[in-house]
Amino acid sequence: MEQDIWKNIKLPEDMSPEKAEFLTEAIEGSRNLKKQELLPYLTRLIRVSKEKQLTFTDAEIQFIMAAIRSSSSAEQNQYIDYLMKESQKRYSSR
Repeated sequence: MEQDIWKNIKLPEDMSPEKAEFLTEAIEGSRNLKKQELLPYLTRLIRVSKEKQLTFTDAEIQFIMAAIRSSSSAEQNQYIDYLMKESQKRYSSR
């Protein structure tokens, strides 16, 4: 069952138009992804954001994750949790 995430989540008001456009496209692109497609998709988003020289605040990253979660299945959300924990481990060990 697909829900319209825009009914539940608003873009941060102080977000630049470039970031808002990127996030809108990212969220729309995350709809209906299978578990095995999430990691490559998120990896591509990170690469594209770097290419566009977009940096996100912690609040904006939380927004991104909430938006992706709201259009994901329970199984996908569990996998997202796993990916986030692994990412935190990697960055905390640097």
